[in-house]
Amino acid sequence: MEIPENGALLPHPAEEISVDGPQQPSQTEGREQNSSQGHTDAVRLTEKGLAFSEAFGKARSLAETRVDRVLELKRQLAQGTYRVMGDRIAVNMIDESLENDSVLKHIDTNV
Repeated sequence: MEIPENGALLPHPAEEISVDGPQQPSQTEGREQNSSQGHTDAVRLTEKGLAFSEAFGKARSLAETRVDRVLELKRQLAQGTYRVMGDRIAVNMIDESLENDSVLKHIDTNV
């Protein structure tokens, strides 16, 4: 559960609250045996929970990739082998400008 500042209770993306009956298990299920009492704990993720978990994992791996890139650029700078690719920068600037123009055409500026 998440409790935002306004105090309303919202289900976490990994939880699904059902009032219609038992929840259908998803593809991922974990179980742990409590040896002292013989009870089994189970965790089932909904499809939303699985999607959230997958997206979170991808985001974490992207962050690690960027650290590697930063370290490589620092190495190149320290060795004096880093070269600015002006044509690539120019193309990216033009692409971004065209994208901004496209977005601005859809915004009502006569408010």
